[in-house]
Amino acid sequence: MLPWQYWSSSRTIVKMNQKWAKQMQTDRNVTIIGAGVVGCSIALALARRGFRTLNLDTLPAAGYGSTSHSSAIVRPIYSHITSCAIAHQARRHWLNWADFLQVEDERGMARYTECGGLVLIKQGEESRYDANLTAMQAVGVPYELLSAGDIKTLYPGISLASYGPPVPASHDSFCSPSKGEISSGILVPQAGYVSDPQLATHNLQVAAQKHGAEFIFNARVAAFNISHSEKHRIELDDGRTFFSATVINAAGPHSSKINQLAGITNQLKLSTRAMRHEVAYIPANARHFERGGRFLMDMDAGFYQRPDGKDMLIGSSDPVCDPHDFVDPDNYNLEFTPQWNVQTYRAAQRFPEMGIPNTARGTVGLYDVSDDWIPIYDKTSIPGYYLAIGTSGNQFKNAPLIGEIMAAIINTENEGNDHDKHPACLKLPDVGQNISLDFYSRNRDIQHTSSVMA
Repeated sequence: MLPWQYWSSSRTIVKMNQKWAKQMQTDRNVTIIGAGVVGCSIALALARRGFRTLNLDTLPAAGYGSTSHSSAIVRPIYSHITSCAIAHQARRHWLNWADFLQVEDERGMARYTECGGLVLIKQGEESRYDANLTAMQAVGVPYELLSAGDIKTLYPGISLASYGPPVPASHDSFCSPSKGEISSGILVPQAGYVSDPQLATHNLQVAAQKHGAEFIFNARVAAFNISHSEKHRIELDDGRTFFSATVINAAGPHSSKINQLAGITNQLKLSTRAMRHEVAYIPANARHFERGGRFLMDMDAGFYQRPDGKDMLIGSSDPVCDPHDFVDPDNYNLEFTPQWNVQTYRAAQRFPEMGIPNTARGTVGLYDVSDDWIPIYDKTSIPGYYLAIGTSGNQFKNAPLIGEIMAAIINTENEGNDHDKHPACLKLPDVGQNISLDFYSRNRDIQHTSSVMA
């Protein structure tokens, strides 16, 4: 029996036949639009606090959308203390994933591999990463500064010639060395990746369901407004209707469309858009993982990579020379384009022994990009309507804490306080920080970020 085939009133359960089900109206404490890793994290945090939650998702299962295309890198290398602290605290939960969830999933549990990460630095650009080092020092993230010789020891066969700034494939100097060389690097041992982001999302779903959370899939929101006893009315494209005092937009690349339905787009200082991206998978050269496989961030050549079994996953660092591909999330190109070659060629500059297959392999997905690549976790001007959007491809790492962030904001509002005037805080016990959540405000000034990657 499906959840929407019942209607509850005065503790009496009335069974309805399917003919009437589409006209049924259900009252929920919290409705979460989206069941990606963000929506499932929120469901778990709120369900643990006794909220009755319902996730609506247009896809057939949790984590089937942009989450499934995530590179799932977990790293604290950020230029803002808040981002660094949240990521470092989240890592503790990834390390102890089963203990954090307190549930058994018949599909198994997602695995976090702590391989460490390395950021390459071009000679003369050391100051570019001062903010990153300052943030990691403030949070207590251990790191090591490596010399060029150290880097060659870690990566036999690496080229330390400079190829930056990155240029498009049509440029005459594409794949040709430029002036200078890579002279140092930042090694962060406490970083890694999650092997299966979709499975991690299912783990969160199962944990939330243990506490009473409900999920409805193949459910596309068609209308959203306040029209019944000051509760939000959510109508699906098949006619099913739900009423909820609290609604959270966690719709990922569709977040802007949900905001349009809610009629608040013009009230937001920041916007979100769906951006298409490609990630390549290629067989790793035997020597590449000889000293251990870790993720590598190379802003000079314009790519990042991480191990994936016997493969190497290669994504773009989104250099300014590459045009952003903003798309309609319901209608975009699912096939690989020449961008796949651009990313693999850039990686081959750094690792000349790397072979590039004739057949493209990897994934094509979407980011929900905010104007400054920092998410919006916040209330809105509509009472009871909240945002967990603009995660920009880099928030998977924070999944264990996103629900806690939203719960803190919602609790602040429910207690009669104004989060805009008196921002909610989140205590991070393992890093000894108490973070003000106004960093994620919809009303913030555009933040300057560096080293954002999937």
